[in-house]
Amino acid sequence: MFEETRCLCKGKTSGRPRVSAENVGRIRRTYERSPRKSTYKGSRELQMPQKTVLRVLTKRLKMKPYVIQLVQQLKQKDYSKRMNYATFMQESMQDETMADRLIFSDKSTFHVSGKVNRYNSRIWGTEKPSTIIEHERDSAKVNVFCAISSRKLYGPLFFSERSVTSNVYLDMLEVWLMPQLDSDSTDYIFHQDGAPPHWSMEVRTF
Repeated sequence: MFEETRCLCKGKTSGRPRVSAENVGRIRRTYERSPRKSTYKGSRELQMPQKTVLRVLTKRLKMKPYVIQLVQQLKQKDYSKRMNYATFMQESMQDETMADRLIFSDKSTFHVSGKVNRYNSRIWGTEKPSTIIEHERDSAKVNVFCAISSRKLYGPLFFSERSVTSNVYLDMLEVWLMPQLDSDSTDYIFHQDGAPPHWSMEVRTF
């Protein structure tokens, strides 16, 4: 090539695809049957390099690896509640001190089994899938609580109890969280969601 052109530039290719139509079809059929299959596993089953499988999926088949997102299912009555709350918060923010007084809190449950790991789980497709993944009940888990303000993070607190009842939640508020909030400021607005332990008579009285 150099002797002919005196140039080290990459020469023109014949334009023929590096992967045959037959292999493209094999990859398509594999991921139509199992869209959650990883490219590593697909390459082993198809006996092709992983880079080849990935290139065909993205370049030839125009597929994308959609990441699973864990979200809470909304019921019909929840939409109006969310809209009303958003309107209330927007109006409240006219008070310049409002943002600094807010304390948001939440509790999350982490399953030790890692039944759903959204960082390692992909669904290949040409359009965003609408998929429901059932999570495993009664598996080993840990409950974690955090609260956050514009200035500080409170937590995380790991509950030693398997289930967070209203008594467990109230004990956490009395012994751990509220003393910290009171020491930082006497003027704050504490937010919590509508989980049953949060709305027991004992907690609301407190």
